[in-house]
Amino acid sequence: MTLQEIVSRFPTTPFIFAGSGITRRYYDLPDWSSLLLHFAKIVKGGDAFSLRYYENLLDEGITQKDKMPTIASLIEKDFNALWLSNGSKIRSSDPLVIEQIEAGVSPFKAEIAAYLRSKSALKEAYTGEVEKLRRISKSNVSGIITTNYDSFFEHICDGYKVYVGQDELVFSQIQGVAEIYKIHGSIEAPNSIVINREDYQLFNDKSKYLAAKLMTIFMEYPIIFMGYSLSDPDVLSILEDIVACLPEEKVSVLGERFVFVEYDRDKKESVITSHSIVVHERVINMTKIVTSDFAEIYDALAVKKAAFPVKILRRFKDDLYTFALTSEPRTTMRVADLGDERIDENTLALTIGLASTGKYGLARAVDAEKWYRNIILQDLNYSADDMLELVYPELAKQNSGKLPVWYYIQNLSNQQIGNMAKEKGAACYQAIVSEDSVKRNRTATNGRSALQIWNDEKDNQRKAIRLIGVLPEEKVDVGELEMILNELFQQDENVLSALVGPDRSNLKRLIRIYDFLKYKTP
Repeated sequence: MTLQEIVSRFPTTPFIFAGSGITRRYYDLPDWSSLLLHFAKIVKGGDAFSLRYYENLLDEGITQKDKMPTIASLIEKDFNALWLSNGSKIRSSDPLVIEQIEAGVSPFKAEIAAYLRSKSALKEAYTGEVEKLRRISKSNVSGIITTNYDSFFEHICDGYKVYVGQDELVFSQIQGVAEIYKIHGSIEAPNSIVINREDYQLFNDKSKYLAAKLMTIFMEYPIIFMGYSLSDPDVLSILEDIVACLPEEKVSVLGERFVFVEYDRDKKESVITSHSIVVHERVINMTKIVTSDFAEIYDALAVKKAAFPVKILRRFKDDLYTFALTSEPRTTMRVADLGDERIDENTLALTIGLASTGKYGLARAVDAEKWYRNIILQDLNYSADDMLELVYPELAKQNSGKLPVWYYIQNLSNQQIGNMAKEKGAACYQAIVSEDSVKRNRTATNGRSALQIWNDEKDNQRKAIRLIGVLPEEKVDVGELEMILNELFQQDENVLSALVGPDRSNLKRLIRIYDFLKYKTP
């Protein structure tokens, strides 16, 4: 079987599960042991046996799994004490490191982040190989899972969403496409780095939640392990948690989707074999590829391509998910009300693209409250042309034409679209606030300006809204009114929905006044 045949059998584009071997290859970054040796030498003045010194401090009964995290804890304790001591010579001059430590980050982790950042330079020999990885990341790879701290994948995977640390991944709504899961933290957030014994204890305490989150990924996508050893404790730990949650028949499905890539510099050609590992007394059979050239893997992955660039698919999935929860369309989609009688459920279609580039069935998607609110918050992703052409005719029927329109007219690109709104829009201040209303409320307003009423009546905002809405024009400064309305909507963006009866009408009147004073041109 060839590499291309393996990939052609994948049901979907795969996830890459990447370990330190990847960035050791491309950036010449250290693996875990080499990283600890580097910092042990800093503590011990360059002694070549500094890591052995810390190994010698370990209890005899310590497990292999706990060995490296415990050494990291010992080094961190000494390193931090030395770094924080008066006149320390090991302090970095990097202002970012100083800023992070002042904010409470462990000096050890801040300096690890700085060290990896300084070493993250692509080795010239692998420029072509990394370019191939960059290309397949656009449409041939669904996402990345990695225990690496560095930013290699963020730099080459354009448009991918990054989740840093276990908590961010567990408590986020992931879409499973064009995403990078940095489960052991990132140099961009040094406190998130999982390296010492306490970090691993916290990580393991929550590992079941992580396994549950990754379960869908592992069951739906092929997983290509790269940059790891088959005995790597990080990989085995995650597999143990996932396998523990699966019935026997599902474990075999995992094996069918797993491809383990092992690097061997002496291999002139890739060798493909089957391989088995035992996890929780269950056997997982997988495909193993031994190679010295990762470019061959990337070339093979080019065979399997998603229908759209994965970053576009992710944005669309994210926007569709958000719309389903909130009924609020996002920047990449416009949605007509699914109850719209003009829509035949047998011909319903979804359109992918920028919301600003086309016309959609908006007549039922925007109600009067959204129309009013948008004048203050400007939070709808529809153009003024579409709002006046497609939404306004319906709303005008329901609101006797008494809608604020000048904000939308001001932002038109095609002025002819606004003719109907111009005819029905308030032509003067008295069309919104009658002289009779002003006279009836003179005693209550008592010659005060809009801002004075707002400040005087802060404990009774509904009263303040009512009184400002019956002021003569000369008492209403548009800048002050804008500040008042912004404050109201910042307190509650759905304030119009919260108010009922006359109170809602009074707030709408304020928005109509603001719309006229701010946007009506002579």
